[in-house]
Amino acid sequence: MIKRYLATLGGFLLLTAIYLATLLPLLLVRADVTSATFLRSMTVWGLLALFSLGPALSFLIKRIWFFRGKGQAVALHELRQHLLAINEIHCPVRVKEKGKRLIVEWRYDDPEWCEYMAAANVTRLYEVLLGLDESTNTVTFSDRGRKIDLSLCPIRIKTGFLSRPRLFFGIKIGKDRGVNQYSMVRPTDFRFKAQEIKTPIVNTILGHGWNVRFSLL
Repeated sequence: MIKRYLATLGGFLLLTAIYLATLLPLLLVRADVTSATFLRSMTVWGLLALFSLGPALSFLIKRIWFFRGKGQAVALHELRQHLLAINEIHCPVRVKEKGKRLIVEWRYDDPEWCEYMAAANVTRLYEVLLGLDESTNTVTFSDRGRKIDLSLCPIRIKTGFLSRPRLFFGIKIGKDRGVNQYSMVRPTDFRFKAQEIKTPIVNTILGHGWNVRFSLL
């Protein structure tokens, strides 16, 4: 896992160097153009850099944070059933269907788990979107986060309207770290951290032969 972190850092530094290299020609001709022309050029460069940065970072992360599945890949419907079976376990995690994608999140609106989350001082609601590509047997993970106010739980719960991208890499790989562990964990043991959702889901998918890829977008 350390190699992936180092590769991510190296890729980010390389990406920064590339952007600076594209800026260099503008700086070199600064003395030969008017201030208005230079300002317009810098504005165009800034907009291009801003709109291309997200896709560039996403491409970088997809290449580095890719995990190959173990063994023969199961059928798509079977994988979905294994993930949706989490809803039958007494745990604070649930899986919802949204079109062809799945959303894994905390049961924040369940009175029992809401109170546990409030006791743990949860202020950010973590959720992960799963895009399942049957042609490549790959599940793409897109992390999201939004604010949540549990101060009046369970009477009233306020959540932020927009969920923003939130990269989370802190997972552990191991065949004994799948969703089966949810049934063996006591409610008071949950800290409602992102890794308590992402690690079991990642390992369950890998254990059923599907690849896992992280994405920013």
